[in-house]
Amino acid sequence: MNPSDPAHGAGGRDARRIEMALAAGAIVGTWFWDVARDRVTVDDALARALGLDPEIADTQVPLERILTTVHPEDLPGVSDAIAEVLVRGGRFAHQYRARGSDAQYRWIEAIGRVDFDAGRRPREFSGVVIEIETRRRIEAERDQAQSLLRSFVDAAPGVVFAKDRQGRFLIGNRSTGELLGCPLEAYVGRTDAELLRDPEQAAAIMATDERIMASGQPEQLEEHVSYPDGRRAWWLSTKAPLRDAAGRVVGLVGTSLDITRRRAAERRHREIEERYRLAARATNDAIWDWRIADGEVVWNEALASLFGHAMARTDARWWLDHIHPDDRPRVDARIHAVIAGTESVWSGEYRFRRADGSFAAVLDRGTVLRDEAGSPVRMIGAMLDLSARKAAEAALAQSEERLRLATEAGDISFWDVDMVTGALIWPPRTKAMFGIAPDVEVSMRDFYDSLHPDDRAPTRAAFEAAGDPDRRALYDVEYRVVLKEDGALRWVAAKGRAVFEDQRCVRVLGVVVDITARKQADARLQELNEELESRVIAEVAERTRVEEALRQSQKMEAVGQLTGGIAHDFNNMLATVIGPLDLLASRLGDMDPRAKRYLDMAIDGASRAAQLTQRLLAFSRQQPLQPVPVDANKLVEGMRALLAHSLGGNVRLKTALVDGVWCAHVDGNQLENVILNLAVNARDAMPAGGQLTIGTANCDMATAAGDHPGVPDGQYVLITVSDTGCGMPPEVMARAFDPFYTTKTVGKGTGLGLSQVYGFVQQSSGHVRLASAPGAGTVVRIYLPRLVERPEEAAPLPGQAAPLPARGQQQLILVVDDEAGVRQFSADALTELGYRVLSADGASQALQVLDAHPDIALLFTDVVMPEVNGRQLADEALRRRPALKVVFATGNSRNTLVDDGVLGPDVQLIGKPFTMRELATRIGAVFAD
Repeated sequence: MNPSDPAHGAGGRDARRIEMALAAGAIVGTWFWDVARDRVTVDDALARALGLDPEIADTQVPLERILTTVHPEDLPGVSDAIAEVLVRGGRFAHQYRARGSDAQYRWIEAIGRVDFDAGRRPREFSGVVIEIETRRRIEAERDQAQSLLRSFVDAAPGVVFAKDRQGRFLIGNRSTGELLGCPLEAYVGRTDAELLRDPEQAAAIMATDERIMASGQPEQLEEHVSYPDGRRAWWLSTKAPLRDAAGRVVGLVGTSLDITRRRAAERRHREIEERYRLAARATNDAIWDWRIADGEVVWNEALASLFGHAMARTDARWWLDHIHPDDRPRVDARIHAVIAGTESVWSGEYRFRRADGSFAAVLDRGTVLRDEAGSPVRMIGAMLDLSARKAAEAALAQSEERLRLATEAGDISFWDVDMVTGALIWPPRTKAMFGIAPDVEVSMRDFYDSLHPDDRAPTRAAFEAAGDPDRRALYDVEYRVVLKEDGALRWVAAKGRAVFEDQRCVRVLGVVVDITARKQADARLQELNEELESRVIAEVAERTRVEEALRQSQKMEAVGQLTGGIAHDFNNMLATVIGPLDLLASRLGDMDPRAKRYLDMAIDGASRAAQLTQRLLAFSRQQPLQPVPVDANKLVEGMRALLAHSLGGNVRLKTALVDGVWCAHVDGNQLENVILNLAVNARDAMPAGGQLTIGTANCDMATAAGDHPGVPDGQYVLITVSDTGCGMPPEVMARAFDPFYTTKTVGKGTGLGLSQVYGFVQQSSGHVRLASAPGAGTVVRIYLPRLVERPEEAAPLPGQAAPLPARGQQQLILVVDDEAGVRQFSADALTELGYRVLSADGASQALQVLDAHPDIALLFTDVVMPEVNGRQLADEALRRRPALKVVFATGNSRNTLVDDGVLGPDVQLIGKPFTMRELATRIGAVFAD
């Protein structure tokens, strides 16, 4: 066996594959066409399939002989395709109809390849023929089904659509386009968020769709949607998961019908429905519906359970025939008088024949329903079986006499309520307790009217609980009675039980006792106890409050002293790290990527250390603030991009900004940091995603103090930051503002975030309140004092830095700092920015240099220096040179430059450590002023 033989290797494998394909019926046959000689060789299978003479199999015949089997209508297309592939070469594929051995035409597909010789002339053309009749039929059926589906979808009433798993439209009908305001090609592939003008409406629809796809269960719901022209409509939507062949949810299908008119019709029918409801409540027994036009009566199942008549429909004559003959004329006359007149309600007592021939005493009540012209249309009512009650009344008459004698012997009285008729039975003794004369008739309304207003609701609730067949509670209440004669109050205790028949309350009866004297004694004792308890509670609360305030003050003072003691030196050390690194990065330019990465890591670490110091200063209220008039709405809107970047993709940001919000007088940059701090905390509390809401409002304690407990009187700009996160238990919330306290894992937080918020708000004369509960999210409310006099021009939003000055400016700057490293960096940085620089290590040397160089344009001085500080140096320098510009640099001003934590309006300050850009921006702004 020769491995290079075409029958072996790749050629052999191809031959075997073709044989297997032929055996499986996938390939009809094969051909080989020697193009130059126009000789075609077909195999035996293809010859048989095309109805050719079997003798030509494996022989060479002209192409024209093979083309005789092509359907005449397809022959031009086949010829053109062959001519085209002979020009370009390569792969060939064409579908056409060919005549088979049974003289029938069938669809086939010829697939082959044309190879060229060295002169780019077609040399040979070989391939296979595949029978595609079944595939073509399936494709035709598919196209027909798709066309039918398209027609069905377009013809379906309302909106019909399908979406993929991401909420993108896959298909929709004409009504879908009308609802979205764009044609099919414009909305396919897009989501509701991209198509609907109302973001909240789009978010609600997509949330519903996601819930249905996640649950895998269909839902039917009503949705309030808007048309592009602003019209609002109600839609009844039926939505279900769209599944693939494996049963996986790959999208959503739904239909929606406009039910706006239906809802309007429902509102118009409320009056009729209310009448039906009243009729249904008339009784819990045999309910009937009499259609007056034809006399048909529809009964509920109680007709069988109460009276033994197993039927659901009768006529009015049947009902009259079952009334006792002695009662029938009276009932017939009265009910027809109501129907023929203007009344709507009928009731009557009579005897009704049961299926076993006995008679039941019933109370029947009904309501007439009339059309717009006042003509009777229907009558709905209910029959109440009074048989058991009638028997009980006879037995009760005897027991009532015994009860009367027993109660008169004691200091109590009794009462009895007939729940069927609503009658109230009070003996004279009971009436006397309520200040009512013995001969005056009383009702349940009289009883409730005589109660003190504060006692009516609980007394009524207790009575209803006693008469409820499911609860059957003991009626045990104490209430106050307002006597009718003189309006005096009397305390009464009442107890009672209900009597039930077949899960129906027919009576409630019990006893009453006058407990006025006991209540007065209890009240005096309670007053003494409450007075003593209130004194103890007030004393303990005041002592606890004072102790807690003292502890908090001591703690804050201790942290403040610690912060102030280390901030200056720590920031000076950081200044000699961050500044030189920044300067080094700018000088190195395009450095080695590894070196640049190390340099960025060093700058980032030092910057985080500087940020930690700033948070300590913020908490201890020692950071110098630069308050300006701030529009909270503009500030929050300006932070949208920053907040969206900080929150990530799984936290939704929502703003609720009130128009016309007041102006606040705060440090805008620090307020921006506070909001960003709270937003990041909220993000960490929602690891699985959720919603962060930032709102603004005006808050006047004169009218809203009850809604904001603990906030002193005044007018505030209220900024609210709320989330839907995990929330905090009470013990965590109590320590939320403590410095260095955090519930995050090691390395995930310093515990200074909320402490910084607390310090800034306190330093700004504001207030902060925290509300949270496990699983219910967290709400932080910041109250900033209102700036009563609104400025003529809005203050710039924080973060709008001045542009970098042009290099090459030659102003002369005097740098003063007692720290050699900081002084050297400041001088080098200013020189790098194009300024001329002189330096001094203290106030004495600085004044000498200042006198010697009258062209010094700016004094750049440290604040905290031995002997003479920066503020004192600047005062003396300005006394000598009033036009001199001054910029202070400090890591902690130690109140040298601030008044109650606020920088003076004429003070230009840059905090240590600072970067080249920060220095350039500050110096450029001072010179530009």
